[in-house]
Amino acid sequence: MKRKKAAVNEVFGVAVERGYFAQNPLIGLRWTAPEVADEVDPDCVPNPAQVARLLAAVRALPGRGPHLYAFFGCMYYAAMRPAEVIHLQKSQCRLPASGWGLLNLKGGVVTAGKEWTDDGAVHEIHSLKRRAVKATRPVPIPPVLVRMLREHIESFGVAPDGRLFHNAEGNYIDASAYGIT
Repeated sequence: MKRKKAAVNEVFGVAVERGYFAQNPLIGLRWTAPEVADEVDPDCVPNPAQVARLLAAVRALPGRGPHLYAFFGCMYYAAMRPAEVIHLQKSQCRLPASGWGLLNLKGGVVTAGKEWTDDGAVHEIHSLKRRAVKATRPVPIPPVLVRMLREHIESFGVAPDGRLFHNAEGNYIDASAYGIT
């Protein structure tokens, strides 16, 4: 809410500069955000045994299921957003033969639509959410995800640009593909 109020305040500031208002109508407006319970309800989060069953079910699905097994593994074990998983490249992965690994996240792929991009492409590569353009986020990953990603690369290879997750044509995975799964 604070961010939205700041944005509206900026709009009114420009309106005052251009003479549409004598003064900013938000000046003097006081508002207190309501208390929010920011704790996660443990009953709403799958436990490790439930996740293992969910991932096994994804892997057993015909078609794209085996390809999305490690995709969903990244979301659970590395707490990655779908856009970050779609953008994950082999060069960002440290996947040792055993033990913990590391992902060095550098951004995400967002579906914007042709009419909303500068170059007419459907997808745009963005920086990590709420971070500087060149910022990275190192994420330690447990051995189970290291194994999943190593198996994924062995089974499916990588896209020409080095991305781990791609459709049959080598393009970005659409939200509809993983959403249906």
